[in-house]
Order: sequence, then structure tokens, then C-alpha cells
Amino acid sequence: MTFDIETFGAVTPDHLPPFAERLRKAADVIWEEGYRQPFLRELASGTLSRERFTFYLLQDYRYVNDYAKVHALALTKTRDVEVMRFMANVQNGVFNVESELHRTYLKGFGITEEQMNSVRQSAFARAYTADILEIAYSGQLIDILVAVLPCAWVYADYGQRLARELGDALETNPYKSWVDMYKTEEFWSGTAWLLEHIERLVEDLDEPRRRELVDIFVHGVGNEYMFWSSAYDMQYSWKPEWDAAGR
Repeated sequence: MTFDIETFGAVTPDHLPPFAERLRKAADVIWEEGYRQPFLRELASGTLSRERFTFYLLQDYRYVNDYAKVHALALTKTRDVEVMRFMANVQNGVFNVESELHRTYLKGFGITEEQMNSVRQSAFARAYTADILEIAYSGQLIDILVAVLPCAWVYADYGQRLARELGDALETNPYKSWVDMYKTEEFWSGTAWLLEHIERLVEDLDEPRRRELVDIFVHGVGNEYMFWSSAYDMQYSWKPEWDAAGR
């Protein structure tokens, strides 16, 4: 049976299609540990240090440029105009929304444009972007959609949960604008689009192929966890004592 969004209804965090439910369940342990890790706990309390947040933003600035390349490569895997339009819109959002947020934050912390463009990429961030770029070059469209899904879905979920958790306290949180960006229905709509299209594309796949996609997704959620964890530790290399060697 073909997945029919009109029959199924709107995809929401509490109303997920079957394969999306499977993905979320498979990644649950990492997903929930991610929400409880020190970076996000201290961000929620407003006590996260500026140095740690700056480290994160600089790494994220590098990450989103590669994230845009992945979506550009996805354009070569399809003739579906709707998919092509979505990929182009993501790239536009990266360069005109997320990048501007990074610039605004970082300039407020005294970071120059030159520093932003020359920042050293951490080993963890490089492993993440190398992973999704390899999938984008060698995989099919469905692989790419699943590979970029963790970033979209985790941020949407954590943003909404942080907003609910903080309530009125969000107004005085120094990281309010960061939470505000990811808590919105507009940001969730990108995740919902991915989930809808993934659901349609997996219908004709056999179980071994579906398991491959689950593995891609779970690995991606793990990459998200490590991205924040390494930012909290301000760690460039696999071992902290190696950091000086790469400077």
C-alpha cells in the first residue's frame, strides 16, 4: 500500500509513520542520552560557558557548509522537482539563515569573519561530515535523506523539548535565540517532509535494505551526540592530549 499523507494526516512528533517510528525506536538510547548530556543541560540552565558555546558554533559553522554540499549532491540523484526544490531550499536556509545566526552569535563573542573561515575542524565533526558526504556521493536518494534526517529531527525535537522544559524561564536564558530557532513549527516542517518522503521510498525495499537505512540513521544520531560532546570538552582530536599536535 502506497503511503498516502492525506489519509495518514500531518506528520507530527506524536504522529509518525511506521518506518519513522522504527528509526526513532532504534536510536532511542543514544537520542535520550543526547538530551541529557552536559552541553544541553547547561544550555538549558543558562550556565553553559561562552567558550564551549563558541567552540560548538564554530564547528557547526563548518558543518553546515558540508551539510549544504550533501543536499546539492542529492539534486543529482533525482528528477523529482519537489525533491529538488526542497534540497535547494535547505541550501538557501544554510547560507541565509543558519550562517547569519552563527555570524551574529560569534561576532557578539568577538570572533572575526577570518577566524570563522579558518577554524580547525574537530576530528569528530570531520568524521560526521565525511560520513554524510560519502553517502551523498555513493548512495541513492533514500540513503541521503536518511543520512541528513538525524540533524533535522534531533534539533527539532531538542528545541521543542527545551522550550517546554524551560517555559517562562526561556525569556531570560542567554541561549534563547538558539532554542527559538529550533522549536518552531517551521523548522519541524523540514523534518516532517523528510519523514514523509522516506516513508514513500522505503515501501518497495526489502528488509535487508531497510536495516541498512536504520543503521545509517542510528549512526547519524550517534554523530550528533559526539558533535555536542566534543564541543563541551572543546576537543579537537580523538584524545585531548593530541590536540596540540594538530595546531
